[in-house]
Amino acid sequence: MFRLLFAAALLSLALSHSTCGAQSPASPNPDPNAAALPAVTEPQTKTATSKKVWTNENLANASGKVSVVGDKRNQKYAVTPDKPADPATVTRIHDSLKKLQTQLDGVNQQLVSFKEFQEGGTVSKADNEIPQGYTRVPVNQQIPVLEEKKKKLQAQIDDLLDEARKKGIEPGQLR
Repeated sequence: MFRLLFAAALLSLALSHSTCGAQSPASPNPDPNAAALPAVTEPQTKTATSKKVWTNENLANASGKVSVVGDKRNQKYAVTPDKPADPATVTRIHDSLKKLQTQLDGVNQQLVSFKEFQEGGTVSKADNEIPQGYTRVPVNQQIPVLEEKKKKLQAQIDDLLDEARKKGIEPGQLR
């Protein structure tokens, strides 16, 4: 183990010494006047990929074009004025949202009723209407189905609201 560490240290020392490029002070100078002059080292090259991060303190020293967030003169996209939303689209989305919200309210009401029944309390409203019929599925199996239906309805409502937002419809127009 010690030999391996020692060999690695020697190798890194040898590599750093060979890439350093510095001249040893014991090297003979053929010109006697050159010894009086200071040794000139090669200039270090900067990497072209490094980017400078400017702060508020040194922004005045920046030369060239500096992008400032929120600067209206330096926008890469054209701002289009808001167009009024199509009334037919507003009506369609409003009606769809109203229908989905009614369904969601019904599912929420059934969930509350089933949970009250499961806890042993009295059911606040009888939901067994004649057109719906009766079911033999236990309540504890109906609750996850209703919760999944609730998630789907909520996702559909969110999709409609996103569509309305993308088409420039204000939220107040859908109420």
